[in-house]
Amino acid sequence: MNWFADNSTLIQTFTAIATALIWAVYLQMLLSGVFRQRRPSLSINRGSGEGLEAQVILSNLGYEPIYVQDLLVTLDVEGDGVHTYYVTDRRELSSDQIAQSLGGTTQGPLKMGDYISLGTVRGILSRGAPYFTDDKVLKLNEITFIVLGTAHKPGGARKTYRVVQGGDEVEHLKPTRLDTERLSARACRRIHAEQGSDV
Repeated sequence: MNWFADNSTLIQTFTAIATALIWAVYLQMLLSGVFRQRRPSLSINRGSGEGLEAQVILSNLGYEPIYVQDLLVTLDVEGDGVHTYYVTDRRELSSDQIAQSLGGTTQGPLKMGDYISLGTVRGILSRGAPYFTDDKVLKLNEITFIVLGTAHKPGGARKTYRVVQGGDEVEHLKPTRLDTERLSARACRRIHAEQGSDV
């Protein structure tokens, strides 16, 4: 008992330090949760349809709205290399469909929990014309869809599909990974610097 009395100042100091450390851990957990919620989180998935007729669906899984700014597609074509094209505007639609609201573009706000179709794979590929032509379809190895947007800071998503050929047509698109890769603000800026902006 005398030891506690003799060392009360030391015990109080250690108690104060331990309490401060516990509160610092709680504060770090709270802040990381807030930052995680504010970070844009987009998901790219193949929707209904098979092969080139499959829909490409973009979903906002974040806690805040995001403005979808650019859509790019990177094509790995056998014998032609890897090329990236802006395919933001939906040129494959008819003039009547384009005239409906903002139907002619993939740009626009996407609220929390909302999703939109970016078009069919065939439609997205046709937007790469004249750089990408039908004769290259059967030479496709991989297709990568890249979405760039902004909330309180730039954010984006990227997903790659391996093209499974079946005879004289594209049979299936197989994702190279289950989840969508989240792009940081720095990665989005780098893509813009390399490709230029489409807006």
